[in-house]
Amino acid sequence: MTSRRALTPRALVTWAVVALALFSLPTLQGVFDFPVYNLIFLYLLFFWIAQASSWNLFSGYSGYFSFGQGAFYGAGMYTTAILGTRYGWTLLPTLPVAAMVGAAIALVTAFLVFRLRRLSGEIFALFTLAVALGIGALVNNWNALDGGRGIPLGQIPWPSFLGDTTQMLYYLGLLIALGAVFTAYVIQHNRFGAGLFAIRDDEKVAEAIGVPTLRYKVGVFAINGLIAGISGGLHAVQVNFVSVSGTFNLRIPVFVILMSVVGGRRHWFGPVLGALVIFTVNDRMSGGGMAELSLIVLAIVLIAATLFLKGGISTRLLERPVPPMVALAVVTVLSIVFTDSTVITAFAYGMVAALVVLFLPAGLVPGGRGGTPPPGAAASPAVAHEHTTAQEAG
Repeated sequence: MTSRRALTPRALVTWAVVALALFSLPTLQGVFDFPVYNLIFLYLLFFWIAQASSWNLFSGYSGYFSFGQGAFYGAGMYTTAILGTRYGWTLLPTLPVAAMVGAAIALVTAFLVFRLRRLSGEIFALFTLAVALGIGALVNNWNALDGGRGIPLGQIPWPSFLGDTTQMLYYLGLLIALGAVFTAYVIQHNRFGAGLFAIRDDEKVAEAIGVPTLRYKVGVFAINGLIAGISGGLHAVQVNFVSVSGTFNLRIPVFVILMSVVGGRRHWFGPVLGALVIFTVNDRMSGGGMAELSLIVLAIVLIAATLFLKGGISTRLLERPVPPMVALAVVTVLSIVFTDSTVITAFAYGMVAALVVLFLPAGLVPGGRGGTPPPGAAASPAVAHEHTTAQEAG
């Protein structure tokens, strides 16, 4: 049952306005003729938001660190590639199948792992990594799937109302990202989320107060796999060539973990902020020929966030939202006016300025409230009294 805090009329109106504004951008692109690359950039941002949010739903909320993201994402990519190229499916029907394949892999993994208590902590993380690598090896050596050749997608048909390739990717990527973030938002604010945070804080205490821990972990892991699978299925169209080396590798798990940790793992908005910062900085620096330097910068941001922002960017932003937002707006506008930067590059400069302000001690920044705990922090065993019995929690 969803709590009143989650789906209030005000919250629903806010979600509707945000969705409407984002869905209108391709139309505005045609009116104002801004570069098509902006839509491509936004699609890729939506992709990372969906992946990071799906990972955080499980690992951030329950505390079980997973490296299995590549398995779900890769399974979704291969599902779309195989159904579209070998069986003549159009794009839209392949996406729910990709979601179901990702969820099925997560369910099988969950039932194998969560019944063995000794497979926890670092052992659980290594097991999920082994699952991803094992699936990659299977696909690479099974001719019916790939056989090491890779799969070129060509042009998989989609309905004409979705527009051209760029518009289609934008609309569907936005829909998946909104679905992932809204799911994280609702779960955080209901009994399911309280139970997951209780598991993260102390699983034995959570069981003692009636949280059905096995059911909750299996359920949220399946949701993780479902979102990662459908997002991967769409992304196969964007990359247009699916291969084991480009799919079942550590890039996706490492980046989604980085985005969630930097953004904040105990809040639904954390992965969104993390994806926005990490992807934008990496994209601008890589596009400027500084790909290696961008990795160093991201490593520094991760270390700094781990040391100085225990709850991630989202926690500090909730504590003092005005100073970083002012820095973001001022630097972005100045960059556009005086440096002839593109909007995306200027926004990247603004985000760097906002990050600097966020990392400053509270005494040096006016307008900070200080001490406000992130919403997810309250969902500990001490306040998870809603789980008085396993039946009531179900």
